[in-house]
Amino acid sequence: MRPRLVWLALCGLLLLSRESYAQGRVLTGTVRDSATSGPVAGATVTIEGTRLGAYTKDNGTFLITNVPEGELVLLVRFIGYKRRTVRIGADETQVDVSVVRDFLKLEEIVVTGQATGVEKQNLPNAVATVSSDELVRAPAQTLESALQGKVPGAYIQQNGGAPGGGIQVNLRGISTINAGADPLFVVDGIVVSNAAIANGQNAVTAAAAGGNASNQDNPVNRIADLNPADIDRIEILKGGSAAAIYGSKATNGVVIITTKRGQVGKPQFNITQRFGFSSIAKKLGQRVFNDTTEAFSVYDSNLVRQYFVPGKRVDWEELLYGQKGLSSETEASVTGGTEQTKYFISGLVNHDEGIAVGSGYKKQGLRVNLDQVLSDRVNLSVSTNVIHTNSDRALSNNDNSGTSPGLVLPFTPSFFDPRPKNGVYPVNPFERSNPLQTLSLIKNNEDVWRALGTVTARVSLLQRETQRLNVTAIGGADYFSQRNDFLSPPQLQYEPNDGQPGTVVLGKASNLSTNIALNAAHNYTPVSKALDATTSFGVQYEDRELNATGIVGRTLVAGQSSPTQAASRDVSQGINKVRDFGFFGQEELLVMDRRLLLTVGARFDRSSSNGNPDKFFAYPKAATSYRIGRPIGGVDELKVRLAYGETGNQPIFGAKFTPDTSLTTDGRVGTLVSQRLGDPDIRPERQKEIETGFDAQLAGGRGQLSFTVYQRRITDLLLEQTLAPSTGYATRIFNSGGVLRNRGVEIGLQLVPVQSSALYWVFGTTFSLNRSKITSLPIPPFQTGGFGTSLGVFQIEKGKSATQIIGLVNGQQQAIGDAYPDFQMGFSNDVEWKRFRLGMQWDWKQGGDVINLTRLLFDAGQNSADVADGGAARVGKWAAGNTKVYLEDGSYLKMRELSLSYDLPQKVVGAMFGGGARYARLTLSGRNLIRIAGYSGYDPEVSNFGNQAIVRNIDVAPYPPSRSFFFSVDVGF
Repeated sequence: MRPRLVWLALCGLLLLSRESYAQGRVLTGTVRDSATSGPVAGATVTIEGTRLGAYTKDNGTFLITNVPEGELVLLVRFIGYKRRTVRIGADETQVDVSVVRDFLKLEEIVVTGQATGVEKQNLPNAVATVSSDELVRAPAQTLESALQGKVPGAYIQQNGGAPGGGIQVNLRGISTINAGADPLFVVDGIVVSNAAIANGQNAVTAAAAGGNASNQDNPVNRIADLNPADIDRIEILKGGSAAAIYGSKATNGVVIITTKRGQVGKPQFNITQRFGFSSIAKKLGQRVFNDTTEAFSVYDSNLVRQYFVPGKRVDWEELLYGQKGLSSETEASVTGGTEQTKYFISGLVNHDEGIAVGSGYKKQGLRVNLDQVLSDRVNLSVSTNVIHTNSDRALSNNDNSGTSPGLVLPFTPSFFDPRPKNGVYPVNPFERSNPLQTLSLIKNNEDVWRALGTVTARVSLLQRETQRLNVTAIGGADYFSQRNDFLSPPQLQYEPNDGQPGTVVLGKASNLSTNIALNAAHNYTPVSKALDATTSFGVQYEDRELNATGIVGRTLVAGQSSPTQAASRDVSQGINKVRDFGFFGQEELLVMDRRLLLTVGARFDRSSSNGNPDKFFAYPKAATSYRIGRPIGGVDELKVRLAYGETGNQPIFGAKFTPDTSLTTDGRVGTLVSQRLGDPDIRPERQKEIETGFDAQLAGGRGQLSFTVYQRRITDLLLEQTLAPSTGYATRIFNSGGVLRNRGVEIGLQLVPVQSSALYWVFGTTFSLNRSKITSLPIPPFQTGGFGTSLGVFQIEKGKSATQIIGLVNGQQQAIGDAYPDFQMGFSNDVEWKRFRLGMQWDWKQGGDVINLTRLLFDAGQNSADVADGGAARVGKWAAGNTKVYLEDGSYLKMRELSLSYDLPQKVVGAMFGGGARYARLTLSGRNLIRIAGYSGYDPEVSNFGNQAIVRNIDVAPYPPSRSFFFSVDVGF
């Protein structure tokens, strides 16, 4: 019995010791906003030197038990606020802490590698960050449109106004001529696709005929699928040093997107309901004929006598683009959890009505993000997102068959009424189609299902006072299935013209990208805190496959929409499969009281896109920054920085091969060698960039000025050379000898003019300019894109801008303009006054010429609204060999966003939604409400050829842009 008594005694002692420990010191307190005195929920409160801590509740309170005796140091941290340390006396058990908003984001951790980051105050690169609040100031259909005007050095331009997207992001100028022009998009650690797949309308429009094979279908780029409301923050790596860690895919920059995660606490529900509408932003107008004599001068006299009615005028643009249907959006999310398990779940149902007849956009999405602490050393994070989008794009842009409404209107008089009578659309005798009939009956639908998933495991292999070693494993996949249904029914007026009435196009594409990465980071900080050294390394593998199939059927029976019901069918298929492998190493050293940062690193990549798929290409980087305290009066701190880095741009798929083409002759199948000769030695384009600048903190932390200058030199440009007929080939692909240079300036200023308990005002402005130049070209100057010299064409020429436009002046060919802006500026204001919030974003682009062929069409048809005051003279000058008549300045000043919200008093919230409601907010918002521009077309933001590196700013019968208005109700429970 004696051992049992000993055992019971020991257990009793243990219980007594646990009881006495549990009854130890308890620390309580409240964390409040220093400006508003309101509670800060979700803040992390920890005791330095221990693992003790807690999160603040909705009312800002916290409680920490088992607090050691004696004096302590309390550390309070929360995103958007400066960290705060508070000394706690030996006898203190209650403390109130006020925290200051970090509107400069100086303590924000910014990515410097695939496993590391540094505080923004030490960052050696000009990396732009955009918060979730900035993204959702006003509703935006797509992520890219929500970024417009907010990032210095980013030229974000929509291709047209069709619902569902179609926007190009360009960072720090032109980086290529023929390779990919889009940035690399990384979502929660995995590379995702931004492919833009043609919808097949060219089968009807024949826009690519006449020797111009470029895509003119106004496709959607797939990054538009993401829901901006799910995003916590975006980091944009513009420079080579910042982006070098992504190697051969980073010349166009890297956009790192981090989605929202769960917060510790009881479940918090947030629901947003929006209603609104969109309307055409601008009308071009059309000529009004006063009498038959005037109409006789343009149209056949018999047709004029038949259709002309004195005083009658049809507003064609109102008929075609005057829709103002109700748009709606419902968003809901829930977040919560414990210190071991956190979750964020969100859902979206969106329906936007287009302004064009028969157009619109729908999106549904579900996101589930989970974070699980498996042990003291292992954390697991899961991110999943399922998205469904369905867009009806109508018909727009160029055509060569009299189908696109924007090309038919210039030659159709305003006295012709296209509206149906007894359900039958009248034939348009002035042109090959009735545009109202076309938009009403044509089908141009794109249906996309997309799934993204990421699993991230973080393992702490070493946790000591001076050293830490963490390993991160990431695995993820991005899959989408896209279906395009384009139907041109046989009853449409233009359909019988080709002898095959009725056209159907069925396009199916699928893309699967898989990512695997293993990264490790070792941090060493001696007890003296004299330095902070972080060593990181890792490997990444990516496999992506795009499989696109298209079926074109012609001669359809009325009422049929399947290619199997067509009399003739053409089938095409393209499979792009690429495998990439890379590894990197990086060293970051923070010394001199954390004021001097030194960084060196390198990435090594190989890819199946290269001529030699086994060869590794190296991309080194180096950067430094140094912070100087109070160098002059009025400046709190000055950080000077210098960075150098190299990145690559992979060759276009298949450039190393000379493709074969199958054909059928007399019933026999054969193979024809392509006229384009591939290059077995093809390699990535290479960018070498150096940037320098400074960041100054002003006025006691209430202002920041950033200044950056850079030079980018892109070598090994991918080029296409015309060959002599004797070679047996028409052209060849190669990349040796071509050099493109960009030089630019970026400036950012942020201020808090007023900060008090009643009023809080944040003002920001950005400025950027870029100048490109072809410094070496191993082949003669060549023209790319456009519709020929007489209409304006882009020309690549040594010693000239990469975006110069060539045309005719008095019949002589010469440079007449440049498509790239002279400079860009953005202006933002966010004001909080009591319960009101006002947000505003302006976007100013100065310069950047646009080839306005829509105006030429109206002038040529003698149908311009100002035909008597200038239209006739313009087309006459053009016919005499003066292209510049239709080259216009693309400058604009736009109010991108406007939002005014009001937080209902808590008593009203409780009465309306019950005691469980945390807040309720009413918001009026709008997008693109004001546009100030001298441009005569619909909008200087336009690209007939979609996303292109060079060939942009060509206006040919686009889908008109719109302005949108919304009323929103936000409720939190």
